[in-house]
Amino acid sequence: MNSSAKIIFATSAMLRLLTSFAPTTDFLTQAFGAGILPAIRASILDPVHTWDHLEEACFLLQNKVSIWGDDEYRSGYRAIYAPGSRIVAPPLVVAFLGELFAPLKSSDALFWILQRLLLLVADIIGAYCIYQIGKRVYVMENDSIEAEIERDTKNCKMNLNLSSVVPEKIRPARGWIFGLSNQVLDDFIADEKSPADASGNANGMEQQKNGKHLTKLDQSSSRQHLNREPILTLGQVPLLVSLLYFSNPVSMIANSTGSLRSIWDALALTSLYYATKPPSTNSKEGIPIKVESASSAATYLALATYVDVGYATLLVPILLWRGMLRGYYQQKSSMKSQRGQNNDWKSVLTLYICYLIGLHYLASLLVGGDSNEYKSVMVQTMLPNVAFVDQDQSGSLPGPSMGLHWYFFVQMFDRFRPYFTVCVAGVPAMFVIPLTIRLHRYPSVLTATFHLLWAMFRPTTTIHTLTLGLLLAMLNPRTIARMRNASLISLFAIPVPVLLFITFHRMWLVTGNGNPNYIFFQCFAYGLFVSVITLDFVSASVKRDKVLRMVEKGDTIVKKDDDEKVEERPKSNGKKAFETNGIGIG
Repeated sequence: MNSSAKIIFATSAMLRLLTSFAPTTDFLTQAFGAGILPAIRASILDPVHTWDHLEEACFLLQNKVSIWGDDEYRSGYRAIYAPGSRIVAPPLVVAFLGELFAPLKSSDALFWILQRLLLLVADIIGAYCIYQIGKRVYVMENDSIEAEIERDTKNCKMNLNLSSVVPEKIRPARGWIFGLSNQVLDDFIADEKSPADASGNANGMEQQKNGKHLTKLDQSSSRQHLNREPILTLGQVPLLVSLLYFSNPVSMIANSTGSLRSIWDALALTSLYYATKPPSTNSKEGIPIKVESASSAATYLALATYVDVGYATLLVPILLWRGMLRGYYQQKSSMKSQRGQNNDWKSVLTLYICYLIGLHYLASLLVGGDSNEYKSVMVQTMLPNVAFVDQDQSGSLPGPSMGLHWYFFVQMFDRFRPYFTVCVAGVPAMFVIPLTIRLHRYPSVLTATFHLLWAMFRPTTTIHTLTLGLLLAMLNPRTIARMRNASLISLFAIPVPVLLFITFHRMWLVTGNGNPNYIFFQCFAYGLFVSVITLDFVSASVKRDKVLRMVEKGDTIVKKDDDEKVEERPKSNGKKAFETNGIGIG
């Protein structure tokens, strides 16, 4: 880490402490009026993953709760999940986080300091894990066939094997930003003379003229790309993403307003950290040492899934990294023998299932009662994380968020609500298998895609969840380089509906001069912008994979202009090659 990165990291840590203190005072209320803090929390926080929610659970734990319409009283952990309590925090979370900090409530200052330090440490761990994940993904991709093709494309003047060069029309338009292949192939063809031209053949002269004609068409754009220096190198991307994760203001505000999401994200990122570990490392004496990481990857993912079942989607990229389908390396045989490859995905899957079952078994012992009673506890703690539901039939629902579930749910007839819940909650699961089949070579792309989809379709949509998905997407610069301008516009447009959501939230629920429709249109615009970014990211990943497959097969024929003719001629090995105006493109 260089000096500038250390300065950014230290400044971000100071800002985090300052922002943790500011919302606890009346500064924002005095500056913007009453109701501004609830409006900010509605856009950033998931209400069931907050310190306030844990404190409510601890209150029910310490006081007996009467079941409505019955003389029975519940005590202990059974009281937390009595009908009407609406407690979603799992029993083990209440036991380890809630009861751990409960004795400190007598000292508000100490309680506040320990809370903020815990969240700060969680974000530091998350930033470190993102940095390490990005570095390992960079090393894996740098040893891949895709990186070899990119190097051949950039150095095509020194490489006469055009079969491993990506044609200009299917290269990323913004590849120069990360130092990827630029438009140099046409210049190479124009400068080089064909063998037929050297022997005085008239057909060779025609080929040379056609080559010069193609170069004139793209001469200005080619020189423009050639003169551009890269803004970032691929090796600098992990550090940049790590610093953005730690210094982004959304995470700072979320932690200062009582969110627990940073802790759960740290658990999920730690699981990815162990999943991307190489199978062996070298000691100081140069002796290879086996690295055991399967159990750790399964443990942290099971912990994250126990808290929020949405993290279960990360199991697919983890299994791909651990050797399932054997598609992600795509390395040369020499590289595979040097680096090795994990092939223990079955062990990771088995351990993950066993650990998750073990966590629920411990929770059932903590709650007590029979198996049917714990099943109701599981429904109460898991279902609100995947579906917008009304649990106690009281008519009370979670408040507005950046998603659209809350608006559609309250506007829908009661008899249609189960259909709406099942349909909308099942939408993210529909994409898992198709995307895995199509993009199994790129586990890091699948990680970002699943998280972006989950950030868009989860019941309580928050911008805190979205920021992690965007940062995970940034770890894939080869995909980012193929994205369109619409994604960039949408990214910079997202703050507009977020700020208007906060404004209209206060107007509706505090001042009374607004209505839910004001917020609905901002949520609709927010969802539209996130959808554009997600779909463009998936589309760019598919284009990236298709180009790689085309070059690997030697079938790089692309659609040409109307004045260009495509001719087909047999190769010496019996396969077919294509010529465009006499110029072979392999």
